[in-house]
Amino acid sequence: MFPLGYPLLVSRAIFRGVLLRRCVRLQSGKSRSSSQNKWLDRQSNDHYTKEAKLQDFKSRAAFKLIEIDDKFQLFKRNQHQSILDLGFAPGAWSQVARMRSNENSVILGVDILACKPPKGVNSIQANILSKKTQEYIRWFFRDNFNLNRVDTLDKVKGFLHDDDNNITNNNSQDATSPENFENTVRSRYPVDVIVSDMYDISSPNTGYWNNLTNMPYYRLANTTGIKIKDHEQSIDLCDAALVTAIDLLKPGGAFVCKIYTGKSDADFKRRLRHVFNKVASFKPLASRQESKETYFVGLQKKANVDKLKVFTE
Repeated sequence: MFPLGYPLLVSRAIFRGVLLRRCVRLQSGKSRSSSQNKWLDRQSNDHYTKEAKLQDFKSRAAFKLIEIDDKFQLFKRNQHQSILDLGFAPGAWSQVARMRSNENSVILGVDILACKPPKGVNSIQANILSKKTQEYIRWFFRDNFNLNRVDTLDKVKGFLHDDDNNITNNNSQDATSPENFENTVRSRYPVDVIVSDMYDISSPNTGYWNNLTNMPYYRLANTTGIKIKDHEQSIDLCDAALVTAIDLLKPGGAFVCKIYTGKSDADFKRRLRHVFNKVASFKPLASRQESKETYFVGLQKKANVDKLKVFTE
């Protein structure tokens, strides 16, 4: 059962048909303009689009995260991780996280869109700008960590495991009680990796218009054509992702977000340096050459980050 008062739609990939069976609805116009034909030709001739279909990825964006992970080593095969994917629809980044992380890692996708998650991934339909969404994310990973401790006791003894095979802590208290668990670092900062792709360029001029991706007010799923406005909107989403990282990402954790480059890049990078020991920008080869997108990466999150200082200094 989920906590009462959470206006969230939750799904697991193994539960077929619980949510929408499709996360994309296509509408075709009666005729296509030259710009529409150019966009369709670019898609059909794009190497990464073809490879995404061959490898059964939800979109070509998968190769961007693969390049980022190759360079910055976000995902660990030798350890359990809690991974949060913001703006996960249609699910390509979650697929990569699942493929490159430990089999016991838990992945949660969050999007304002209703979309069925990939196999082995959990999802919620929610607005990341809502404080209740962050509370639910913390509850979700805390609950899964608690269950994972029980499931892996037979594999590795030691942590929270006594001679009588009882789950315990150093004070022999009930480690599953909310009072005790809230005092742990894992409870306060339950996430190891946060990736945010909450900005996805698509063309509103095509005859194939993705209503579910492009209509929601809070979702920046296509550019407006006004560079300054696009940049400012992407900064807002990056700041929302950064706030989530400050509140939920554990010390030492990793963070990735996509940004539409502009005059505020340096300010955002400065905010990142308040939160992470290592900060870098990176544009994957899979990004289109003409695209203004780039990715900021934060590694080794600092302990005791002051949120007020991050956004005022």
